[in-house]
Amino acid sequence: MGAGEGADAQALQLAEELGAAIARRGWGLLTGGRPCGVMAAASRGAMAVDGHLVVGVLPGDGGDRAGGAEPTAALDVALFTGMGQARNVINVLSSSVVVVCGSGGPGTVSEAAHALRAGRPLVLLATPPAWGRLFDDLGGDVDSCDTAAAAIAAIGQRLGKASPPLPQPPHCRSLPVALVQLRAGEEPSANRRHAEAWLERALQPPAGRARPRLLMLPEVWNAPYAAAGFATWAEPIPEPGASLIEGPSPSLAMVARLARRHGVSVIAGSIPERGGDGRLYNTATVIDGDGRLRAKHRKLHLFDVDVPGGIRFRESDSLCGGERITVLPPEGDPLGTGLPAPPGLGLLICYDIRFPELALLMQQRQGCTLLACPAAFNTTTGPRHWHLLMRARAVDTQCFLLACSSARHTDAAAYPSYGHSLVVDPWGTVIAEAGIDEQVLHAELDLEQVTLARQAIPTSLQRRSDLYRLEQA
Repeated sequence: MGAGEGADAQALQLAEELGAAIARRGWGLLTGGRPCGVMAAASRGAMAVDGHLVVGVLPGDGGDRAGGAEPTAALDVALFTGMGQARNVINVLSSSVVVVCGSGGPGTVSEAAHALRAGRPLVLLATPPAWGRLFDDLGGDVDSCDTAAAAIAAIGQRLGKASPPLPQPPHCRSLPVALVQLRAGEEPSANRRHAEAWLERALQPPAGRARPRLLMLPEVWNAPYAAAGFATWAEPIPEPGASLIEGPSPSLAMVARLARRHGVSVIAGSIPERGGDGRLYNTATVIDGDGRLRAKHRKLHLFDVDVPGGIRFRESDSLCGGERITVLPPEGDPLGTGLPAPPGLGLLICYDIRFPELALLMQQRQGCTLLACPAAFNTTTGPRHWHLLMRARAVDTQCFLLACSSARHTDAAAYPSYGHSLVVDPWGTVIAEAGIDEQVLHAELDLEQVTLARQAIPTSLQRRSDLYRLEQA
């Protein structure tokens, strides 16, 4: 990456974003010891990220090491000085991908030419058009990018690595999330397009808010919530670990492509599932930034209710209940949060939230710090119990709770969803709430609050196991 001592503010900002993004992926990074320009900006961004970063110092370029030692490790990305010095060219060629940001330094052409002739791919980030034409004329493998996100995608492709999440601001300690509250119609393909448009909108937060790293959809978002129609709209869902990009579920394939395109994880609400045995389930999924299925939860408790003067609904007329408690453990950061202490995620679906034993097992036995509940409470039960139950489960487990609802339908004959998607913190405080219409609900989860709540009110340590205990079957 050209040092560009006279680089403009845009180039410096892009370099800092790129350095941070490279560090978050644990890619080996070559940088120099010079104190100015885009190289220094990239180094600042990289060093703001905890762990994983390998930094090689250019021999003789400030802070010499005895004997002019080689860089500290095999490197993926070269951020070079653009000074045209032989030792810089040698270090550039020790890397797999070479980046030029802005207009570069006076030696940029020489170093880039050596890189291209040695077969190294070149990524140009916000370079002047004349530079791009010049490097194209030199031949070789060249990508021109306007944003740090595009450059990261190009670097990842050249390195043969999975599509990574987009860069996040340095020092980020919270998890930005977005809940997409929408309504579905009768046409499946139209529902998929509609959901995709709302997910894209969710990735463009209001000014001052961080771009979400975790998205969420409501219960049965790809079809109307109607027991009689579940068989018509059901789709097959593979087991966790499968790629969904070209999978058998058109709805989840759309979400997987979006997740991979933007490098975000998605709690993909729930859809009607047709199992391999032909039976139908109400199934929630979690999809990672590579478009791969990470978790699959079949609704355990079926919504069979008959409230006098209110709603009557029987899911068991068409659906079967699941057989497994579903928790996605935090090891390896499967949600791609980039946090030093990623959350353990427990999945519930709507009526499951009424059974406190389930949420407590997720927290006590499987280490959950975040519960997600795609739901479709109605206008009979919603006003009475929606806030009460969501807040109670958050307090019971001292977890954050995401409750994503479908939006209220304009058709009076349709299922009367309550709306009011919620984000609740471990203290039971509602930190974000939607209305009844289609809406994106943005929030940031300060996961340190889980630890603080559990230290302040240590219910997990005070249970009377001599008198009672919670056992998993």
